[in-house]
Amino acid sequence: MNFFRSIRIRAWLLFEIVVLAMLAFTYFFLIAMFPNFYEWMKTYEISDALVEIRANWNNDNIGRVIKTQATKKKMYIEIYFPGTGYVHTEDKLGGSLSFAIIGKESFLREVSKSDNGIVYKRFRDDQEDNSILMAGSYIGGTKTNPEAYIIICNYLQPIGTTVSIFTHQFYFVGIIMMVLTVFMSMLFASKLSEPIIRINKSAKELPRGIFNVEIGNHDYEEIKQLAGTLTSASKEIAKSDDLRRELMANISHDLRTPLTMIKAYAEMIRDISGDNPEKRERHLKVIIDETDRLSSLVTDILDLSKLQAGVTEMNLETFNFSDRLSGVISRFDIMKENGIIIDLHAEDNIVITADITKLEQVVYNLINNAVTYVGSDNTVIVRLIRKDGGIVRFEVVDHGEGISAENLPYIWDRYYKVSEQNSTHKRAKMGSGIGLAIVKSVLEQHGFAYGAQSSEGVGSTFWFEAPEYSNTPEEPKPAHSKRFITDKSTKNKS
Repeated sequence: MNFFRSIRIRAWLLFEIVVLAMLAFTYFFLIAMFPNFYEWMKTYEISDALVEIRANWNNDNIGRVIKTQATKKKMYIEIYFPGTGYVHTEDKLGGSLSFAIIGKESFLREVSKSDNGIVYKRFRDDQEDNSILMAGSYIGGTKTNPEAYIIICNYLQPIGTTVSIFTHQFYFVGIIMMVLTVFMSMLFASKLSEPIIRINKSAKELPRGIFNVEIGNHDYEEIKQLAGTLTSASKEIAKSDDLRRELMANISHDLRTPLTMIKAYAEMIRDISGDNPEKRERHLKVIIDETDRLSSLVTDILDLSKLQAGVTEMNLETFNFSDRLSGVISRFDIMKENGIIIDLHAEDNIVITADITKLEQVVYNLINNAVTYVGSDNTVIVRLIRKDGGIVRFEVVDHGEGISAENLPYIWDRYYKVSEQNSTHKRAKMGSGIGLAIVKSVLEQHGFAYGAQSSEGVGSTFWFEAPEYSNTPEEPKPAHSKRFITDKSTKNKS
């Protein structure tokens, strides 16, 4: 059964069916229906001659009209005057004319009794071995008292030999067409199916991890588009596979490093500092810090997985963002020991509606990212301001090394960091490395606009905007519902 499911076989069979249908159609109308069509044509010619002669009956050139009709249409025309018995004939039909007088009287009586004054009658001319179509009508006067009668005769079937020739010719041409169609349909079916087979063969390489397949160009636009789509998909899969490998390597590294430290310092406590309270306290502090780092990494990974899977629920509340912001920044007070300054500029009583826990996580991650890449001035600026249109803007500014324009769009990816040497993915130098990916997911869940501005050697600004809460019945909507990334100036990039 799979044999008949092949595109090549089905295309070939479809061609053959179409050709057979065309041959059957041709046979039916050209040969089987030819006698009927010929009779219809002869009937039409006789009717046309009747109309023409009647229209010119009173003209002086009626004799020429009759002769012209008989000559042009190869028929027998007789004009019979019942009062005088005079008969005028034009015979361009040839053959025996005995049929012209056989049953004439009864035929003319039928004309006088007909509804429209025209009678058609068929009979057999045995001498010519052919069928005759006779048409009769009256001219002038009335049906019962006409000036004359017109009788027109024509052969119906002088086509026996013609039909036979057509039949033999049809069989000959049909066989040739079938043979040619077999080869042409197989050629076309192969040309149609071979690129699909090649594309399928290339697609089978993807599960084996071979992503650099070259599918090539094709004559058909649809197949060319399919090939282009598969090529693009293979490149994206290759990127995703590289990111997956890198992500696993980074996570493994981030897990292994604190585990190694924990094990090393636990052994040091056991073997060296167990009886020395001061050293033991210092070593235990390292173990606790590394445990916290492990916990933070696992929590971030779980949070990001839930956010991207869409399984987290939004608990929207209306709260004073200005007050909450101060509480988040207080978590970084320990950074003062390292000389890092968090400079807060926030307008009072800014109220918004959001998930408090998730939005505080966004603020914490943005500030933590700025602290990680803080510049030589050791200062991170945090702003919360009102804009026109009921919009609130939150910004975190650092004066670090900055990000180039070509790498800026990738900063929201997991574990992405630009390497100055090769501009490839590299593990973030501090933290879990997925803080900005969490920021992106949370803000997109809220429908808040967000982005980043950066200049190399100057620093970076990360921001998001949200509608300020209003007591009016209709609350203002977010200015944007899609993320966009900027370099030196704000530009939409959805």
